[in-house]
Amino acid sequence: MSTYEDAQQTVSYLRSYGMDAARLEVVGAGLRQATRHRTVPVARLAGVSALKGAALGVLAAVFVTLVAETTLNGLAVVVWGFVYGVLVGTLWGLFRGLIRNRPEATITQVLPTSYEIRCPTDELAVAQTLLADATDVEDGRVEREVIADAPQATHHKNAA
Repeated sequence: MSTYEDAQQTVSYLRSYGMDAARLEVVGAGLRQATRHRTVPVARLAGVSALKGAALGVLAAVFVTLVAETTLNGLAVVVWGFVYGVLVGTLWGLFRGLIRNRPEATITQVLPTSYEIRCPTDELAVAQTLLADATDVEDGRVEREVIADAPQATHHKNAA
């Protein structure tokens, strides 16, 4: 199968004819390495961090007004908590944005190019027959010639 969703639909098709889903496996094949350069705008990251900092600052200020004795009234403590939270959050977001968006900071993943459905060898003939004779699966998910010509392995635990 070319996509994981197609493989899942094929497993659902086999399940609808009584095959045990616990014995069917969807396995990624043809692995390739993909590298992505993910950049988040520094201004957006700083803004989101400023909002988080403001919320944390207000929360800390409310806690201070409830617990500690201060010479300021409660509203002044909450305002100062908000201001300090925004400042610290903005600086933190700016720092993260500048570090994260470096050209050498890349994300590398191993992704499959196709997916195989595997089942035990004692159920292989049933799965091949179901998929080769599938008349209600018309979307091209299954390469019927390949499935019909698959070897009948008897010494392996799993087969394609």
